[in-house]
Amino acid sequence: MADKSRNVFHVKLGDQTAGGTPGVLDQLQLPPALATFLQKNQRVIWKTVIAVAVVATAVALYSTWHSHVLNKAAAAYDQAVELKTTQEKKAAFQKIVADYSSTTSALWSQIALAHLDQEEDNFKSAIEQLTTAESKVAKENPLKSLLLVNLGGLYEQVKQFDKAESVYQQLKGIKGFEPMALDSLGRVYEAKGDKDKAVQVYQQYMGLTEMGKDKKEGALPRNFPEQEIVQASLNRLLK
Repeated sequence: MADKSRNVFHVKLGDQTAGGTPGVLDQLQLPPALATFLQKNQRVIWKTVIAVAVVATAVALYSTWHSHVLNKAAAAYDQAVELKTTQEKKAAFQKIVADYSSTTSALWSQIALAHLDQEEDNFKSAIEQLTTAESKVAKENPLKSLLLVNLGGLYEQVKQFDKAESVYQQLKGIKGFEPMALDSLGRVYEAKGDKDKAVQVYQQYMGLTEMGKDKKEGALPRNFPEQEIVQASLNRLLK
């Protein structure tokens, strides 16, 4: 009776063969050397299998939780946008930033807070919000350039021209935004009273226009809307 009660999963390969009953490994018709290796290392193999299963389960659970958080954050953002008063919107956006800090909804909430501050002429807070948001966005993200344009404009409004210059220098390095950056830098240098630098960047801007005649990469189209304004500024400075 004792033999019948033995767990078949703990019967050794040698016992199975001696008893005339084929074991699981025998049924798989594995080479004897491989079967022996698996039998000797079954504890390690089972531990590895269990570890992999635990990791896979953890990843699946995290993915489910993360999707849930993203959906909740997006829903909260949609609700915040629909609120009527500025104070209600601010409170809702601030809660999203606090509760879902690592989500895209939190990033857009921070941008929304900056725009609300800007509407109230609270430029200091708007700059802080945009600076934080901009630091979280990779250079390759199209949102980066838009944040830099907005941030540079805010620095100009509060007459922090050195910081505006730094922002526009960053913008200049982003493909497709060099013309806008040069135009803005010229405006900043004029405000700082640096006529020579203003002339230099305006000339660089007009140089892009000239390249546009040959349709070179990075050049401006010949009818770029700011061209006449920049040319007028350049003519005024060269008088």
